[in-house]
Parts: sequence; structure tokens; C-alpha cells
Amino acid sequence: MPLVKINGVEIEVPEGTNMIEAARLAGEEIPHYCYHPHLTIAGNCRMCTVDVEAGGRGPDIACNMVARDGLAIRTDTENIKTIRAHVMEFLLKNHPLDCPICDQSGECRLQDYYMDHGDMDSRLADPKHKKAKRVDIGDKILLDAERCVACTRCVRFGDEVTGTGELRLFQRTDSTEIGIFPGERLSHDYQGNLADICPVGALTNKDFRFTKRVWYLRETESLCGGCATGCNIQVCHQQGEVHRFLPRRNDHVNDSWMCDPGRDTAQKLEPPHRILLPRVEGKAADWDVAAAAAIRELGEGKVGVVFGAQGTNEANYALLALARKHLPGARFFLVEGNDPVSLSGSDKLLIDEDKNPNRRGAMLIGELSGQLEGGSALRAALVGGDVTSLLVLQDDVLGRLGVDAPEGLVVLATHRSVTTAAAHVLLPVCAHVETDGTWINRRSRVQRFREAVWVRGEGRPGHAAADALAVAAGASVVPNSGDRVFAKLAAEVPDLAGLSWKSLGSQGQPLVVPAAPEPTSEPAAPAPA
Repeated sequence: MPLVKINGVEIEVPEGTNMIEAARLAGEEIPHYCYHPHLTIAGNCRMCTVDVEAGGRGPDIACNMVARDGLAIRTDTENIKTIRAHVMEFLLKNHPLDCPICDQSGECRLQDYYMDHGDMDSRLADPKHKKAKRVDIGDKILLDAERCVACTRCVRFGDEVTGTGELRLFQRTDSTEIGIFPGERLSHDYQGNLADICPVGALTNKDFRFTKRVWYLRETESLCGGCATGCNIQVCHQQGEVHRFLPRRNDHVNDSWMCDPGRDTAQKLEPPHRILLPRVEGKAADWDVAAAAAIRELGEGKVGVVFGAQGTNEANYALLALARKHLPGARFFLVEGNDPVSLSGSDKLLIDEDKNPNRRGAMLIGELSGQLEGGSALRAALVGGDVTSLLVLQDDVLGRLGVDAPEGLVVLATHRSVTTAAAHVLLPVCAHVETDGTWINRRSRVQRFREAVWVRGEGRPGHAAADALAVAAGASVVPNSGDRVFAKLAAEVPDLAGLSWKSLGSQGQPLVVPAAPEPTSEPAAPAPA
């Protein structure tokens, strides 16, 4: 690995690292506008200029400078401070300075860098050059060209990520203006990323615009539950209310992006869509009463247990433990496909056809039963009367299979569906932003999400809801904390060996692939004739 020196401090960095990222590894931030780790280098803002002491020319831009042995830079010289101040003055020459009414205020790099690297009085005597304001260029995005600093991040995103290429810089000199081709309109499913990567307030998201000042919001690491990709996100919330989802960088999963349908799932976390109270035959009931009623329903018939591809690994394991101990003879199912209300479609970037965030985990746990069956088997069992009582975790099986409810139907759910409407006993489960847990995405990466907001109604974490049924049946089956449930699961599943909530960290870990058995020294027996 190359050994470089940054402000006199030597550090080894991975091959191919540019000096902005090398400085970040050394604990130094080099200011920048046009550079983005998942876009090509443009080198047009010049804000990342540094002095080169050895191994190159200087001053030079850090974004286009690749680390190599002997390279030494300084980010804090008087010369560099002057250069950055002049860059800031140039960028602010025609800027409207409308920070109090700008929706980007509080997370604007122009504001932040002015305080750190500008902080000077303007020498401009002439009127500012006016440009287009509040231009509706897409379903999700508004453009204010006056605020643009011509970093071209949005242009490169359209060219390199979505491949749609609608945005360009038009005109020249101080008339340069970001815009969209005449007659074109943003129509792809990744428009929100344009607002995310815009370092100023030129591109803003309609859904979030003027809803909340960002300095009031707290951020919690989580995952998107919109499909099997498992994009890493930040949940932005205040006083128990989720205001937006933002993508969180994970180079193993989603780079720095997320789709617009994934962002829209934040709107389905509120009460009109949610199951808030335990219910028995449609009437509100206490948890203990509902759990006891559920056990009676399940004890009076031929039981089927449906694992939830939208439930956590911890909840699915608790469901399996409940069935093992208290529901002898139960059959186990995992139903293919998506709930009827799910949006269809997929692409080659992030959106997966499977809209369930944890099908891989539910299948892994279901296989521990030794007899996991699919949707066609469940349909036949329900129609033929081979299953007369059904325990369902976070799955709209009736809506998906198009069958009538069995004689006994117990459902653990977060959101309303055809199945919850037909349930004889309905138990509320926390949404993923209300609890801690893990999912396994389509690429078999185990990832953790964290509690961000308080629980709506009387919902319980999925593993706790399943264990409440076990307690009603006579004995608890899993610990009362999710991390300890995961530890029991990891001890039983070879693919999870050695993993824990702590080891998953913020980026997750791939499933452990069991080693192939060692070949024996004895020759294989001949096949029978």
C-alpha cells in the first residue's frame, strides 16, 4: 500500500486511493464540491486544492491526485487558505444568498465552507446575474439554478448511474446554468439522489421541501424495507415522527444511492396503514387475553406456520421455537411472491423484483424445520382441509394465494392487509424503525437496523410477540432481547457462525459459507450396475 504524508503525518492507504479519501483516513477533511466517491472525477470546483511538498506539482487538486509512495501534501498553508477564499468568493459572486428561505439550509456546503474558508466581505459592486428559479423538472425534484455552483454532480449521476442524461450545463462564463434538455423531464426512480448529492440548494426534494429544518432532526442507522436489496439508510426523525429516509453509504450494497419507491415507504409508517392494538374477533383486547385466544385457536386444529419474509430473523426464529415446543405436528411454509399492494418492477441498479427485505433470512430459518413448504403446498392444504389453523408472521398470504381464511387464523403484523382483516386473533408487531433487528438481503449479506422512533400503539418486536404466545402456551422459548435471540440463532445455523449484532457493525457481514467436507483417502464405492 502507498505510504503518503498529509500535513506531516505518514499514513498507508489502499492502492488507487485519491488524496481526498487519503486525508479522510488520516482524520483531515479536504473541502470539495464536485468530488463524489461514486462518480467520476470532474475537477471543476478547485475547492480541494492542496500544496504538494513532494512527489508532484503544486498546488494541485486532491480529487485527481492518486496516492503513491513519497507523495506529501499540506492542506493548511497560507497559500491554500487564500486559494480557497478566492474560490468561495467566485462561487458566491452571483449566488442569491437566500439562506433563511433555502430548504438546504443546515446541510449546505456553501454555508459550511464559507464559515470555514471564506468569511470575507463581498467586493462585488455590480448586480448579480439572475437565473431560473423553482423550475419543476421532475416528479420529485425542483431546480433553483441561481444557487447552483456548477459542480456537475447531477449531470454525472444522470450519465453514469441512471444512464438517462437529462441534465446539462448550458451557456458559458457567469451565464453558465444547470438545466434540463427542452421537452425532457426527470422520470426515473432515483430522483431523490439528485437532491442528496447537490452540495447546495439548487436541487431540492418536493416531498421534504419546507417540511422540517434539518437541524431539528436526529439520524439513526437503518435499512430500507422496500425490497430484497436492503439499501443502507439513515432514518431522519424528530419526537417519534419519521420525516425522511436518506441513503447511507455501503459499498457492498447500495454505494451511496437509494430508489424513490424505497424513500416513499417512510410514508406508510403512520397509523392509517398500521396495526396498533391486539384484537380478538375484531375487538380490541389486552395482550395477555389475545395471546391466550391465539393459543386456543392454534390448539384446536391442524396447524400451519408461515414464516415472514418481511419479519426479522429474530422474529422468524422465535416463531420456529414456539412451534417446536408448543405446536407439535405443525407444518411450515414460506410463500413465494409479493404482497398484492407491493409495487411491481425491477431494474439493474437497486430495485429488486422481490419486495420482501428478508426472504433469504426467512428461508434460512425455515429450513431448520426440516420440512419447509411453499405457497402451492399451503394453498392445497388450506383448500383440502389439511391445515385448519394458521399462524402467520408479517405476510399477506390470503391476499397472495386468493384463498379463504381457515377456521383459526392468528396473524402477527405491522400493516393492514387482506390477511389481517380476516384474522381471528391479530397481534401488532413493531415496524423496523421502531425496533432493533436483522435482515439478510438478496446477496446473502446479514445487516442490522436500529430502533429510531418509539413504538406506535401496543406493538411489540416480532420475537417478543411470538414469545408472548409461547408464554401463553406455558413456557417462554427465546430470550427477551433481540441480540440474545440472534446469538441462539447464530449458534444453530452454520452460515451465521461467529456473527453477532456487534460484529455486524454498520455495514453488515456476508453469510459464512460452510467449508466443504475434507475428501477421504478411501476410494469411492462403485455405483451399482
